Amino acid sequence: MIQFSRKSLLLAAVALCLGFAAAPSMAADAYPSKPIKLIVGFPPGGPTDIIGRVIGQQLSKELGQPVVIENNGGAAGLIGANNVAKARPDGYTLLVSVESSNTRALALNPSVPYDQEKSFTYIRKVAKQRNLVVVNPSLPVSSIAELIAYLKAHPGEVNFGGTFGATSHIAGTLFDKANGTKMTFINYSGGGQPIVDTIANVVQVGFFTEATVAQHIKAKTLKAIAVASSERSPAFPDLPTVEQGGAKPLDVSPWFGIAGPAKLPPDVVAKIGAALDKTADDKEFLAQLETLGALPIHGSTTESVTADIGREVAFWNEWAKEMGSALAR
Repeated sequence: MIQFSRKSLLLAAVALCLGFAAAPSMAADAYPSKPIKLIVGFPPGGPTDIIGRVIGQQLSKELGQPVVIENNGGAAGLIGANNVAKARPDGYTLLVSVESSNTRALALNPSVPYDQEKSFTYIRKVAKQRNLVVVNPSLPVSSIAELIAYLKAHPGEVNFGGTFGATSHIAGTLFDKANGTKMTFINYSGGGQPIVDTIANVVQVGFFTEATVAQHIKAKTLKAIAVASSERSPAFPDLPTVEQGGAKPLDVSPWFGIAGPAKLPPDVVAKIGAALDKTADDKEFLAQLETLGALPIHGSTTESVTADIGREVAFWNEWAKEMGSALAR
């Protein structure tokens, strides 16, 4: 029979304990050791899907593992977000986070199945798209100041189009409130129909992403009068921001970030965050964003984006209260 001394048994026990203690650290150091699933809460081909794929390519390059896009479309992004909220917090299931599912959801849908602030680990905001204020060329305005004057002279007579609860709708309501004007909102189920109808003069004003209207502006079937973001567009350098045009500030730039389930290990968060930080300065990434009318968000951290989410949730909840019965549509 093999005999063990008390000393050898004690040393073995200590070694075993040290091994267990080191295991989580070793696992984190090994991350990622397999493909990462990046969930997009919208169908293929839309802006969130396209930008998500661009981010996924860059993450794959930096982390050395495939990043597989999985489209979980439906309910304005809620289905995909909920799937990530319920996923194992190991860093292998991530979400392309956006306002509609991560800050505006409860304002528009009281039955959201997750907590926008507590169900996720917010890692970074990565990019944002510029929005432009466009009008049908027949509308006798060429600037934001002229638009405000015209709207005040013709209250309720000018239509703007969009999808209820989307940026195209919210921007118009915020613009009216800030500038004391009154436009009539025409609701569309989605897609490009609001743009088509602005060109056709069914509606006269639109708040659309640059990528979706740039070709129409160049073809002069739409007239751009301002950038509804905090900075000008390199594609239209002579176009002022809404504030520069003489109106109250209006920044409705849709943003895109990366998040995971709540309680992601800090080491995993740090690795993903570092990869995204490098992505923000990657020339190929920047060139791809520019073709989408988007720009990188620099200086984002887990702490800053988490604080942003809290502020935005409060803002949109207050907006919903002000909208009142309109949200019952």
